[in-house]
Amino acid sequence: MSHSNFGFLALVLRQRLIKRWSLMHSVQPESVLEHSAIVTLLAYLAGQIAIQQGKQVDLATMLAHASLHDAAEVLCSDVVTPVKKANAVLQREFERLEKSAEDKLIQTLPAELQEAVTTAFAPGGYEQSLVKGCDTYAAYIKCKLEVAAGNGIEFQDALNKMELLVAQVKSDFPEIEVLDEWFGHGL
Repeated sequence: MSHSNFGFLALVLRQRLIKRWSLMHSVQPESVLEHSAIVTLLAYLAGQIAIQQGKQVDLATMLAHASLHDAAEVLCSDVVTPVKKANAVLQREFERLEKSAEDKLIQTLPAELQEAVTTAFAPGGYEQSLVKGCDTYAAYIKCKLEVAAGNGIEFQDALNKMELLVAQVKSDFPEIEVLDEWFGHGL
């Protein structure tokens, strides 16, 4: 079997080269790979809290999805959310673009791994929803840290918007409410 076509890992690791918050000056620049690691850590903690609260969640599914949730950006870049969601047509087209990028990434895998990674990209269910909540919470953390570092000119408006989003996320996901109660003050 030839392994010359298995470029998945090389491509996915390029997330380290993609800058998040590209339209804003950051005191501490953040790559997509760093962001994915943060979301994965948050998903692990939120998943553990969910289990302790008696919910049936598949932690492995959550961690796989969290680690790969932005991997398609190596092929279609990190486009800021306000642009992606400017209107329904753009949102739908960006979703198609990202799905196409995921499909192309999957094709770079050996056949033995394709099904597992396909599932990790979009597992559905509460696991995927909770990871999305963790993704939002990670963006909130970034804004908080930037403002705390004196970069309010760039990030205060974003923080204000994220606080409203996180209030909804905490309402939807008690696990993230607990995360924020336990760790939010230390950020």
